Amino acid sequence: MELVFGGTFDPPTLAHVLLPKQAMHHEGADGVRFVIAGTSPHKVDSPPLASSHRLAMLKLALADASWACIDTRELEREGPSYMIDTLQSLDSDVPMHRRLLIGSDQATAFHRWHRWADIIELASPLVLMRDQDSVNAMLAEIERHQGTGASERWKSWVIHVPRRPDSSTDVRMHQSLDHVPEAVSAYIQTHELYGVHA
Repeated sequence: MELVFGGTFDPPTLAHVLLPKQAMHHEGADGVRFVIAGTSPHKVDSPPLASSHRLAMLKLALADASWACIDTRELEREGPSYMIDTLQSLDSDVPMHRRLLIGSDQATAFHRWHRWADIIELASPLVLMRDQDSVNAMLAEIERHQGTGASERWKSWVIHVPRRPDSSTDVRMHQSLDHVPEAVSAYIQTHELYGVHA
């Protein structure tokens, strides 16, 4: 089994590296495929950093992670990147059992994902709880948007691993490099990204 972990990785944090590895061990998966997003349909008004920088940082963050691979097919695709397209493409290349690894914030908004029900059929989600999020609040929101009984299914998909406070938003907004890998911190400073100066 393979875990599929998508994101803009703008920038990749320690949580982006440590939590998928813990999830992999928790689920007995063979590895984690990091799918770096091109243009997210949910972030059209606030595009991420150039893909060349995000890809370079992700490579640095995963340099010692033999259990991980980086998939760039969304960067090579024109227009918004939809996870359903990526999963269908992966299944066409190498059919195998996959689970989609997402954060609790994404789980709450999953009903807004393009063809979300089809995604569940292809690669049912596994949910990593964000540091400040409540499982019960997340499940209540899912039930409200996906209908009666949805929360029971999603409850079984929550992975109980230690939470981390790391946030890409904090790095971008507060210019704090405490929660990114050292090599990523050095890259950010060298290239003066997010208003950080060497």
